[in-house]
Amino acid sequence: MARYEGGCLCGKVRFVVTAEPRSVFHCHCFSCRRQTGGAVASFAAFPVAGHFQWTAALPTAFHSSPGVTRRFCPTCGTPLSYEAERFADEIHLHIGVFDRPDDLVPQAHWHTEEQVAWFDTRDDLPRHAGD
Repeated sequence: MARYEGGCLCGKVRFVVTAEPRSVFHCHCFSCRRQTGGAVASFAAFPVAGHFQWTAALPTAFHSSPGVTRRFCPTCGTPLSYEAERFADEIHLHIGVFDRPDDLVPQAHWHTEEQVAWFDTRDDLPRHAGD
């Protein structure tokens, strides 16, 4: 059985996932960049029901836009997840918060129309302008 674990910088918020990711990707959209403070955000999308659980302190929720909730550690501020009504049974977890991020290899780029001009990974992954 698949098992992925991770948490925030200070260690107060932890989670476990017991499923394989549905997708692993880089997001270049404005709101993901603003939430992380980086030029790109990298996520792994997992099913929630029966597979995902917060295992220590709960993160704080921020409703960043209609139908979108982003969660972060209330103590250290680490961004942890993206959840959207349009992906009702899915949680997108930032790859950098996993204990073994090397296990989650991105397969695509999304929202490249919003990509920072100087950012270029020079990879051969598929690129999608929008949703």
